[in-house]
Amino acid sequence: MQSSLARSVSLVADFAVGVRCITFDLDDTLWPVMPAIHRAEARFYEWLRIHAPGVCERYSPEALIAARTAFMRAAPATERHDLTRLRKRWLREIAAESDSCPERMASEGFDVFWHARNEIDPDPEAASVLELLGRHFRLGAISNGNADVFRTPLGRFFDFSLPAAEAGVAKPDPAIFRTAARRVGVPTDAMLHIGDDPVCDVLGAQGAGMHAGWFNPHTREWRHDAPRPTLTFGRLGQIPIRLGLIKPAPLRP
Repeated sequence: MQSSLARSVSLVADFAVGVRCITFDLDDTLWPVMPAIHRAEARFYEWLRIHAPGVCERYSPEALIAARTAFMRAAPATERHDLTRLRKRWLREIAAESDSCPERMASEGFDVFWHARNEIDPDPEAASVLELLGRHFRLGAISNGNADVFRTPLGRFFDFSLPAAEAGVAKPDPAIFRTAARRVGVPTDAMLHIGDDPVCDVLGAQGAGMHAGWFNPHTREWRHDAPRPTLTFGRLGQIPIRLGLIKPAPLRP
């Protein structure tokens, strides 16, 4: 009798036959985001100590992060898809209130943060999984954040990237997924999007007519009145198995 695992793998492999492109969320899917953010904020504050000490006189590192968070949350919903523009606008504001140069803050100061933002620590399985998937599918990135996958160690595996700032809308808006489909030149039903956020990634992709894979390392329950994702997995290394590209290791007796 065929085991339940074997039946599951077979069904998913059948589904994968029609998939031509796989897109990934970036933050908290291919790498943990907070270590990169903390590193970037710390490096930016060190830059401030030298080039804009007036800001440091007004804000401790913690207070500056709190001010930035409050500014982002207060931004109009129509602007929240472009984190780079929002951050630069905030930088100009804190520069002006601290007698610093707004344009230098929004250019050189932003670049200090952004370069560190892209110094990510990939998931240990990410490179090998992407390398294998790239032999069979076009690979893309769809992200609400402002990391640039092509400035990371994983960029060499991707064919294209679509940040929310470029699309003009953020996930879960179906428009960003449809824009990605047009860019790669395949219908949405021939695409699989993989990400950690049940709403932004899973429901958003499904709303655009894509298949959805839920990266769920903490084994959270599915709590939405919507179809479950096509795939759910707790490790990136499970993706090639679930797509039928490699066979799972046999269970020990």
